[in-house]
Amino acid sequence: MKPNIHFKSLLAAAALIASNAAQAQLFTNTFSYTANLAIPDNNLNGVSDTRTVVSEIFSITGVRVTLNISGGFNGDYYAYLTHDSGFAVLLNRVGRTISSDLGYPDSGFNVVLNDAAANDIHTYRLSLNPNGGPITGSWQPDGRNIHPAISLDTTARTAGLDVFDDLDANGNWTLFLADVSAASTATLNSWGLEIVGVPEPSTWALLAMAGVGLWWRFRRHAGK
Repeated sequence: MKPNIHFKSLLAAAALIASNAAQAQLFTNTFSYTANLAIPDNNLNGVSDTRTVVSEIFSITGVRVTLNISGGFNGDYYAYLTHDSGFAVLLNRVGRTISSDLGYPDSGFNVVLNDAAANDIHTYRLSLNPNGGPITGSWQPDGRNIHPAISLDTTARTAGLDVFDDLDANGNWTLFLADVSAASTATLNSWGLEIVGVPEPSTWALLAMAGVGLWWRFRRHAGK
């Protein structure tokens, strides 16, 4: 009876170790999507692109978004990303302030949006002045969850990419993009996701328990 009790204890310990290992081990999945979608000018209905993610990540710890837009007037754009219960505002009339209701006049984005970046994309001209060209680099998402008609630099930022933390990565992710003021036409060329998170723990538990089982069989065989 003692060996069986000892074996059960080993299995319990293996399950605990596997669970802890799963918590410590992070996976990264990267997805890139070609869209080539025309963005209607001065139209709040905008365009959307939905993609289905298949991933081993069951609990998200971080998301980064790549966004490539050509043409248009950057201060006109309103963009958000949704998945499950998460809603993150990526762009909301960048450059728009109480003294400048048009926003920045530059044309296009080829950026990475990341909560851990140094600067807020809404006020990118405080650290970068592209003189009309497309914006590049890594930026914090806008995060201003408010109607684009009244979005300002002083608006509270409550909808960053951390809204996806702890969600399962699997399922539909939808990027929405609208040009909310008359100026010029633009195109959503492409976008992408980098999802970091914890893999399904059952996989780790099975591997750990299988390893303990083999070890126990080896010990019993060696003791004969």
